[in-house]
Amino acid sequence: MPVISISNLKTDKTYRLYRADFHSLTELELYLSGDPAVNERVFSSQKSINMPEEFAGAPLKQAIAYCHGGYDKGFKLFMKIRRELENVNVKKQSFRRSVPAVVGSRPNIPGFLAQTPKTMFRLEREKEKKFIDVYINLVYSGETSDEQIRNRGILVLNMISLFEQNQIGVNLYAFEASCLKDEIFIADIRLKRPGESLNIGKCYYPLCGKEFIRRLLARVKESMPFRERWDAGYGRILSEELLRKCLKIDEGRILIRSPQELGIIGDNIYEDADRFFAALELDDEIEVPRYAENISVRA
Repeated sequence: MPVISISNLKTDKTYRLYRADFHSLTELELYLSGDPAVNERVFSSQKSINMPEEFAGAPLKQAIAYCHGGYDKGFKLFMKIRRELENVNVKKQSFRRSVPAVVGSRPNIPGFLAQTPKTMFRLEREKEKKFIDVYINLVYSGETSDEQIRNRGILVLNMISLFEQNQIGVNLYAFEASCLKDEIFIADIRLKRPGESLNIGKCYYPLCGKEFIRRLLARVKESMPFRERWDAGYGRILSEELLRKCLKIDEGRILIRSPQELGIIGDNIYEDADRFFAALELDDEIEVPRYAENISVRA
């Protein structure tokens, strides 16, 4: 079951923090399938159910079912653009050398003839793997286009591939963070663990499906024991300063903000990629191609 917690956050003022931590998409699906009680004192009507489909996508029941598969709106184009982008990435091959050892998997004939202790060969030990936490804020303004959301999703998954090619394991979390007066709401879902293969189909729905935030996370919000009147607009976007404090996102972790803040326009994926990586300043961590330059040279 998810961890639902209520705590106080003290800065220049005291906030009441309502947080729902889901360890997987399955856990979120199970929570919502159980039809958690609505805070009817605050929510006289449910936007998770009543919002029109042209704005919020498929009805709530179908939106919940998408957690275990079937969400494919725009997926073919998403995969096509992703493959084109990843063709520019520098593919790194990792090799482990054989080194002389006392114990190993095959004999060291020259060492044996020289009567040295190291009469076997073993594979060189792998370097200790690094890990990094990546948090993607699913909240975006009403002016954000579907193409901007799509390109951000592609670039996040491409970034994870680059990290893993550089032997850096990734924890990927998606979240919504909003506030109203002195109350803060955060719902976060873990999408990937280090060592776990990147499941593009699983990540696609939360990263690109409007139903995910406008139906599912709205329904989670409706189950929170708020005191303030969240029902009018369901809160406003939480500031980055407060967001980092709530989720403890320090300099060693990566925060993926809105497409606009990352320079993602939604037209040219290669130009978007260059602006995305420039905004995140990851050159010290991984080797990042200059995507637009590479495409110009190939053309």
